Amino acid sequence: MQRTPFLVVAAFATALMGHAGEMPDFSGLDTDADGRISEAEFVSWKTSGKRTTEAEAVAKFSRFDSDGDGFVLEAEYNAAIDAWRTGTSEDDTDQDMDQDTGSEAS
Repeated sequence: MQRTPFLVVAAFATALMGHAGEMPDFSGLDTDADGRISEAEFVSWKTSGKRTTEAEAVAKFSRFDSDGDGFVLEAEYNAAIDAWRTGTSEDDTDQDMDQDTGSEAS
């Protein structure tokens, strides 16, 4: 009995599952490394895949920017990601994240 094809398929499936819910880390979005994500940085990231319009990206940014100061700090970013992962977000941030990762909303 040959196990190689099964092991290859299993390894590939595991790798895909590991990336399915992966979001960019904060530093990946903070392109100027100033410790905060500006609206321009966020919009650039959201529109780079051509799946989100600039207007949609701006609206999504405002949901991440919980204190309304025009920047998303790492704590705000992590809180939004945690809310998405646990299903406790109060708006449609969870659907936004699903679109970003290519997952289906549950």
